[in-house]
Amino acid sequence: MAGKKGRSGVATLINGAGFLLAAMLVLHILFVVTGFPAENGLARSVAQAAEPLALFFPGLVQAPAEVLQVLLDYGLAAVFWVLVGGLLARMFG
Repeated sequence: MAGKKGRSGVATLINGAGFLLAAMLVLHILFVVTGFPAENGLARSVAQAAEPLALFFPGLVQAPAEVLQVLLDYGLAAVFWVLVGGLLARMFG
């Protein structure tokens, strides 16, 4: 294992947390884009969890279609969480 760069457990945990937050947002995007019924308990739970995770991104960029608006709002937030998680993991790793 010579030459393999190790990562601390804290860095891995932080990176994983950023990925999980982004995954929740992407799941919400998939539910909206595919037309998954919003009355479904899973879809409702994911939407409720995704709303605060989107932070200030909803409405930041205006789109002509609802599906595109959701894609922009929650997609930008997902990218944000991946970048923040990676940056923090690098700082603590």
